[in-house]
Amino acid sequence: MNNKVWQLSLLSFVVAAFTGFLYRYGMFWPLPEGIGFANIRHAHSHLMFFNWATPPLMVWMATAVVNGNEQRLSARFGACLYTMLFLGFLSYPFFLLYGYHSVPIGSASLPLAAIISGLVMITWYWFIWLYWKERKTTGDSLHLTLYDGALIALVISSLGAWGVSVFQFTDIDSPLVSSAMTHFFLGVFTEGWVVIGLLGMIWHRAGEPALPFEAWWLWLPLLFGSMLVFPFSLDRSIITPAMHLSANAGLILIGISTALHLWLFVRRKLLIGFLMKTVAVLIGLKVLFQLIAVLPFGIWPGEHGLRVLYLHLLLLGIVSPVLVEWFHPNRERAAKTIFTLTILAVLVTLLFISGYWPAQLMVPNVYHWVLVAAFLPGVPAAWLLVKAFRPES
Repeated sequence: MNNKVWQLSLLSFVVAAFTGFLYRYGMFWPLPEGIGFANIRHAHSHLMFFNWATPPLMVWMATAVVNGNEQRLSARFGACLYTMLFLGFLSYPFFLLYGYHSVPIGSASLPLAAIISGLVMITWYWFIWLYWKERKTTGDSLHLTLYDGALIALVISSLGAWGVSVFQFTDIDSPLVSSAMTHFFLGVFTEGWVVIGLLGMIWHRAGEPALPFEAWWLWLPLLFGSMLVFPFSLDRSIITPAMHLSANAGLILIGISTALHLWLFVRRKLLIGFLMKTVAVLIGLKVLFQLIAVLPFGIWPGEHGLRVLYLHLLLLGIVSPVLVEWFHPNRERAAKTIFTLTILAVLVTLLFISGYWPAQLMVPNVYHWVLVAAFLPGVPAAWLLVKAFRPES
């Protein structure tokens, strides 16, 4: 079952990569009729969230609580994970064609993409219920503790998404509230669910370490920090001093906890080989960016260019290589190396257009390079997808 979930997730990545390329393509040539930039962005991001950043993490968690028993894994979690992936794929065309707008169905008009997104979140709860049933029979370990913390973050993040839906049916006319709830979801989902879960995966393969401090330092600051940073995604002019202070505190908490993980990884030589050393460097850049953002340099993490760069640094630069390495251990070295290099190419081109790259060092025809780079990661991902269907995989 692990391999089937991975195949479907890899397929999602290939589709999402093509969608990202389509977004950049639209800057030079006309897009297909009826497809707008906002819808492409929604389709791209939701497929990455729903089918790339979530099911592979969950299947690893499920494997941990069933002690690697493949039959029990399929019997307990198969229906949930396959339903989750199906709904993630189902949401894609509706986001691409309609975004969050309603779709006319007979005499009715329904926001189908939003409805399917809600069903996806229900499958998250389904998985958590199944996980906790199995978790009762397992002992305690660092990676299981991190998995527990990640799932708590997933539940908390979903409250922001539900809040946006409920808010639409109230009489309150405040775009700030809706935007704050959306970015609360994104903050806790990425910094809480994704980061804590990914760190748990790394510790899962590393065994049970002896820590020089309490284990809660490795997940509680990430959880609480992820709930505080959403003001950085809002318009700077509407942020109160108290909100700015709490967002800074969130970045500091996230930075400290992530830096502790990185220090332990390096100390124990857990991130070896080109792929994982690249991940280590990118984790270091993530920590550096968050701590610099706290200092009075005038950097606002919510600026569009920086936010796009940061999300790709996290979800593409850190998460994707770890998933590829964990599902293709000790094989497909050439494909994994090329995959990592294409990811770095994307990050470099996004740095060029972040708004903070020196103008005198700007590359000529930079947006053409951004277009080319956007296409590249899908190629080795498709290669890995084909390899994943081989019997020996």
